[in-house]
Amino acid sequence: MNRKIDNGSILVVDDTPENLRLLTRILTNKGYKVRPAPTGTHALTTAAKETPDLVLLDIMMPDASGYEICRQLKAEQKTRDVPVIFLSALNETQDKIEGFAAGGVDYITKPFFEQEVLARVETHLRSHRLQQQLQDEALRFKSLAEAAFEGILIHTDNRVLDLNPAAATLFGRSEPDLVGTSLTQLFPPEIQEQINSGAPLPFEGEIFRPDQSLVPVEIRTGTLSTKDPQTQITAIRDLSLHKKMEQEKNQLLQENLKLKENLGTRFKFGELIGRSVRMQQVYELISKAAASAYPVIITGESGTGKELVAKTIHQAAFSGPEPFVTVNCGAVTESLFEREFFGHRKGAFTDAIRDQPGYLDAAHGGTLFLDEIGDLPLTMQVKLLRVLESGEYTPVGATTVKKATVRVITATNKDMNSLVQQGKFREDLYYRIHVIEIHLPPLRERREDIRLLVEHILARNNASEQIATLPDALREMFSRYDWPGNVRELLNTIQRFLATGSVSLSGGRKVNLVSPKQQQGLNSAVEALEKQMIAEGLEETGWQRGKTAELLGIPRRSLLRKMNKYQISK
Repeated sequence: MNRKIDNGSILVVDDTPENLRLLTRILTNKGYKVRPAPTGTHALTTAAKETPDLVLLDIMMPDASGYEICRQLKAEQKTRDVPVIFLSALNETQDKIEGFAAGGVDYITKPFFEQEVLARVETHLRSHRLQQQLQDEALRFKSLAEAAFEGILIHTDNRVLDLNPAAATLFGRSEPDLVGTSLTQLFPPEIQEQINSGAPLPFEGEIFRPDQSLVPVEIRTGTLSTKDPQTQITAIRDLSLHKKMEQEKNQLLQENLKLKENLGTRFKFGELIGRSVRMQQVYELISKAAASAYPVIITGESGTGKELVAKTIHQAAFSGPEPFVTVNCGAVTESLFEREFFGHRKGAFTDAIRDQPGYLDAAHGGTLFLDEIGDLPLTMQVKLLRVLESGEYTPVGATTVKKATVRVITATNKDMNSLVQQGKFREDLYYRIHVIEIHLPPLRERREDIRLLVEHILARNNASEQIATLPDALREMFSRYDWPGNVRELLNTIQRFLATGSVSLSGGRKVNLVSPKQQQGLNSAVEALEKQMIAEGLEETGWQRGKTAELLGIPRRSLLRKMNKYQISK
């Protein structure tokens, strides 16, 4: 059934004006009628006046939680079937469980992305409308069954005595043609057996049509008269439309699951993680680099993942087991450059007891990744440039020239333009390797990716460790920290916390917690950490609750709730 879904009415509930304006703009531009509500009370009043088709509901609001508002909506006859999608900056499993228990159907995590918002809204609106159609169809069929049923057969001794026009239509034959027909010609054996048993409860089955096609039906059989128990009446309801609608609904659910999976991996490229605009630009450049044979230089601070980008380009460019060889240019000595890069032949020098391939041989047909190219001395730069220009090299002790069939990717954490101006890096080599530049932004310039990276690191850790998550307060601290060591430092910090229960960040501030491996349970560890961090924050700000909440990166009302929970007082 290819039916166009009309745009609907959406109630958007959020106490942040910026979020209301953003969601209103996104949805209005797609033709939806949007009714914004800044509080839970306002939302309930608005929904009571005019039932929306869908509700986008913030969890954290000043007058009532989104979970409570959802429960009140589900308690009202008018709004109990309206799908509710929660809006949250949190991504905790427990929060999702509570949301689904309250009656929500999905989550949209802040910050909002237009494509995700529209995809989830459209999917749940379509699913809700199909569900309403199924309910309406069920009510209609119930009314018809109570009045005259879809099709009626009166039969005795397995032969049809009479029927109504609806039954004739259902079987695809005329009424006179069906009178006297044996039930064997109309029903499969198992259905005929159930009809003959006179089972009072309805059951589903199939009936035959002249073209031997099978039609799904619901059947109920009873005795027509107590005086003549052999004469029975069978009511038959066509389930073709119902089954088709069920299939379409299941297909929509599958599409929704696939959508969620796609959204879950949309912000990954290989092993790279990030949904920020800066990382999307990096992904685009990686795709262009992989599709071309031009030299690539990857720039960025230490720990940003330059080698990971090089591997991603290699994997996207090659489909087979082509080699990927990494060389740390800072560790190559000048005296051994030719031997290590070009290889040597047996007898080329005193210790050359056998032929030894070099980096170019090892990377043949694949990728040679020259990390920290800015550390390469000038004399070695000349030799590398010669290979890149001619594509040829000669192993030490050999007389035959070899062809360098490799893709060269370089990386550096230095300012190459400055090195060229200072005469520390050859200008001709710089232009040879600097065709496609991919700059990896530091983590402090893409803070929106920190939570994704934390989840990725935890998920990878959970493959071998039974540690589920990090406390919210610690996540907020991570989001505010500048991470001078970038992703490498973030990975090390999380691993150290999971192993020792201790985190040390800038300013020498240290948070201690009993190791998760030694504590009796994760919940007690989380509570102990939260209590300690709140107490330290209050002491640091002179017990100014507003400043403490800002320091910890949590709402003031959350701080007050936790102070009460842990009985923290001055």
